[in-house]
Amino acid sequence: MSPQAQEIIRKYTEISGTGNKHAALASACPGIFNIGKALYSEFQQLARESEYAAWTLVNGYAVNHVTISTHRLKSHLRSMKMLNQFIEENGFKLNSEGGVLKVSPDGLLLQSSTVADSVSFQFSDNVTESVPCSYIEFAERLLLPQYRNLLDTEYIIHLPWNIVGAFFKPNGYKPFKMPFWTRKSCPRVKEFHRRDGFEVGNADKIFESTSKDRLTRRAAA
Repeated sequence: MSPQAQEIIRKYTEISGTGNKHAALASACPGIFNIGKALYSEFQQLARESEYAAWTLVNGYAVNHVTISTHRLKSHLRSMKMLNQFIEENGFKLNSEGGVLKVSPDGLLLQSSTVADSVSFQFSDNVTESVPCSYIEFAERLLLPQYRNLLDTEYIIHLPWNIVGAFFKPNGYKPFKMPFWTRKSCPRVKEFHRRDGFEVGNADKIFESTSKDRLTRRAAA
């Protein structure tokens, strides 16, 4: 990065003081640890060199994004293609950089993301500009080849409904039919059976969710 950009980052890092020690709290409660409002020219300088540095300059310790593991969902939406269709049908805009669905070279990691929301931000020199804030990422991790024989569903153990039991009465035991049911959910697939890791090629495109030219998360009506 240029010396000018480094100086801007250094300036606001110092202003934030010990805020980095409480980043988790600050991300959940925006405004508690403020890094200070920058000049619009400083924002522009960082945006030219690093959009993520510019994003941090205006959002501070806020959460950049959260990731939902779609393969853990308990409905048809656990399929990435079905989920993307559902999101778009409900009026949300998905990041189309490199295609809406990002697929790793091995085909085992599927990812997509919404376009970040935008907020109106007033800089210290009274310039007001729309800036990107947070977005949601979706990731489906498929089974590794050596585990494809495992069931990617849950199987249920059932015990019979009618079991003859007995209960005690003063005049002796009396047989009766007791409705008895045991249901045990036994997932066979564990997380370590799935494709793990970070895919750089996908991530570069996912990060475009906060790009300045993708400010509106809602699709145009």
